[in-house]
Amino acid sequence: MTTGVSGITPAQRPVEEQSAAELFPKLEERFEPRQVKLIERALATAVEAHAGQVRRSGLPYATHPIAVAQILYDLQMDSTSICAGLLHDALEDTPLTHEGLAAEFGEDVAALVEGVTKIGVLSSQGKMRRQVESLRKMILAMSRDIRVVIIKLADRLHNMRTLRWLQPDRRVAISQDTVEVFAPLASRLGMARIKSDLEDLSMRWLQPEAYEYIAAKVARGRAHREKLVERFVTFLQDLLQESQIPVAEISGRPKHFHSIWMKMKRQGLSFDEVFDLLAIRIITETVSDCYDCIGVIHGEWKPLPGRFKDYIAVPKENMYQSLHTTVVGIGGEIVEIQIRTRDMHRVSEMGVAAHWKYKEGHGREHELDDKLVWLRQMVDWIQDVRDPSEFLDALRGDVFADTVFCFTPQGDVIELPQGSTVIDFAFAIHSQVGNTCVGARVNKKMAPLRTELHSGDLVEIITAKNGHPTRDWLEFAKTNRARNKIRHHLRTENQEANVAAGREAILRALRGRHVSLSGDEIAERLAPHLTSLRVRSVEEIFAEVGFGSMHLNTVVNRILESEPREERTAERRRRPRTALPSKPTADGVTVNGVMVAGVGNAMVRFGSCCVPMPGDAITGFVTRGRGVTIHKTSCPSLLRMKANPQNAGRIIDVAWDSSAQPAQTVEIRAVARDRTGLLADVSNAITARGIFIESSSSRSNRDATATLRFTLLVRSANQLNAVMEQLRRVKGVVELTCSGRGPA
Repeated sequence: MTTGVSGITPAQRPVEEQSAAELFPKLEERFEPRQVKLIERALATAVEAHAGQVRRSGLPYATHPIAVAQILYDLQMDSTSICAGLLHDALEDTPLTHEGLAAEFGEDVAALVEGVTKIGVLSSQGKMRRQVESLRKMILAMSRDIRVVIIKLADRLHNMRTLRWLQPDRRVAISQDTVEVFAPLASRLGMARIKSDLEDLSMRWLQPEAYEYIAAKVARGRAHREKLVERFVTFLQDLLQESQIPVAEISGRPKHFHSIWMKMKRQGLSFDEVFDLLAIRIITETVSDCYDCIGVIHGEWKPLPGRFKDYIAVPKENMYQSLHTTVVGIGGEIVEIQIRTRDMHRVSEMGVAAHWKYKEGHGREHELDDKLVWLRQMVDWIQDVRDPSEFLDALRGDVFADTVFCFTPQGDVIELPQGSTVIDFAFAIHSQVGNTCVGARVNKKMAPLRTELHSGDLVEIITAKNGHPTRDWLEFAKTNRARNKIRHHLRTENQEANVAAGREAILRALRGRHVSLSGDEIAERLAPHLTSLRVRSVEEIFAEVGFGSMHLNTVVNRILESEPREERTAERRRRPRTALPSKPTADGVTVNGVMVAGVGNAMVRFGSCCVPMPGDAITGFVTRGRGVTIHKTSCPSLLRMKANPQNAGRIIDVAWDSSAQPAQTVEIRAVARDRTGLLADVSNAITARGIFIESSSSRSNRDATATLRFTLLVRSANQLNAVMEQLRRVKGVVELTCSGRGPA
């Protein structure tokens, strides 16, 4: 082993002091001399630019871009990508500029670095709209140069590997983003190795108990499984050799913790009931060898029904190809077997990165245009989607969902999320086909547009010039592409009616808040918010509200934000209030921002019938066993109770405490097992804590769960913690996240 002048070996020296040849094995074999020099210059520039900067771990910051570049090198990316990986933080954290990078390393490197920088940082703790904008930028950047997102994935992977140095709340937030966006994105790009690593690393912080449980179980049975795998491998080698089928490699395939955990959750299994923990991979020389292997194996061992998958004949959209089968093998042990060629294996591990071909000086020839149809579709519909929650649900839902493969009469394969219907198929072909669809034949038989499709279905769409979408299509259209196109058609066809309905809804909501404004005044106050609401005119806001694609409360809050402060103050003074002391006394107490007269430690809840808010005239009603319920003084329920003479002693004076903290707007996202009454149970759990629901939405997922979103007004961390705890107790809730948006 060679050593340096000091006697220290390269492996012992700090990473940032090692040469490019030491950091990237066989560098000179893979790249031309001028490309090697470019990488060496990028390495030196990165180390110099980040000199003096330190990561949370205490290591020099340069260790991070070096690690990112090493991941890209392992993915066999081109020299431009490796240089961009070394410099990916240079524009954000150092004095270097785009122009400087372009002059030193070329425009391609500079453009990649800028593309990664512009994507920004995703965070579940940030505003949803800011998170959505970062995601939009990432998708658009992908469409221009897929290398941008490959570098971003390498960046995220190394950050996840060093996550233990961050605060617990940051670890959870970053892991949540990773498992919801980056891991599915890696899967969509066919990068299975990175996807599995991201999922396992996220699980460590999101489900630590489950992670430790599965890790312990896997470790406990590892020796036994390794012996079984060795027996299977030896048997298969002999079997295939006797059959004269040339095989390059047979090996065991590790099952990842996250995939085991998800299978346990999805099927309600214990660890010991997950029967296919044994997995074998066979690598062949040719495609015909793959099919010969499957024939011999099925002749030797009984395959489990429904477990054979031919992804060679019908590849996945992420370019994955392989034969899958599950058999009852030696000693009755169930084993999963995958069979593929060398090229298929390389693509299955590295996905889009394996397809990247780059000829220095001749431009990109990555042959991906026909392989990333889903990316073009995403770019198409993200231009029109305005609702942030719809955008995020699309990413977490059908964009990354399990798929079915259907065929057109011409033999073209259309890939759709599970649960898709005929109408989704029509819009997947072309928006005009969807817009003029009037019927369909599935497997040569007439079928309703709401018919759910399955893999292998032959679908023929029948169109007519006078055909057009109807609102009921939204009830059975599953993909966001189809739903967005249907909404767009309905929105544009009924523009005038939507504008009138939206304007009236806004006026009615303002009157409910004791605000009287003319149409011109509303337009004047909304004008500054056109950009943030992603519309071109105030009339478009009215239309979106009337159509139902923009939350009414969002618009009303924008109008009230624009109200001059002196007018808001005067309005509050005009509202009726019950006079009470400004501080709690022996005769009264402040609970949840409400001062209750003549009551000790009373539990205070807010009536869900009228949802009173600070500034409303309120009255208390003593409820047996449930403390004091606060109603608006004008609440019909309260008025009925007051009319009953038996309730005379239960009506008490209450008032808002002016010294209470201002309300904060937070966003709650809950995932629960879908069932009748779920939305009502979650809503009641929130309002029972005296918290106002500003807006809400719900979405049924294809894994029998539902995603519920609530925008809430809370006045303290204790109040928020209490409602989060209450929500965790709601039957069926499996996941709960919260992000703050600041003062309401």
